[in-house]
Amino acid sequence: LYEGKTIDCFGPADYSYKELAQFVYDITGQDPYLLELPKPIVKALSEITKFQPYPMLTPDLVEIMSMDYTPKMTPQEYNDSQDILTMADMGVEPTTIEKGAFEYLHRFRRGGHFILEGGYHSQHTYERKVWKD
Repeated sequence: LYEGKTIDCFGPADYSYKELAQFVYDITGQDPYLLELPKPIVKALSEITKFQPYPMLTPDLVEIMSMDYTPKMTPQEYNDSQDILTMADMGVEPTTIEKGAFEYLHRFRRGGHFILEGGYHSQHTYERKVWKD
């Protein structure tokens, strides 16, 4: 059924890596400094970090992160195509990131959801403030 076909998976909105990072940091209550660097500089840094036991940045990752992953065709072109499938062709309904992200990401907020909610935990266990390291 899927042999020899391409499956394009994308949601209802497009985000840059910076927008995704800002979204995650907002939900988790983090306030890191985001630095934008040109690809050649990041690529040169990745040539050094690739030798770490568990590298967080490699030259291949720099290439992957610089690719554009937006839909290549219009919705009508996808409907007309026999060789390229979408999530809709497989019965999967895409949802927005905002819909499910908080449910997953709030656990990474220092203090969890108790920072944001009143009640026993906020009065006796945690101070109601934004945590900063």
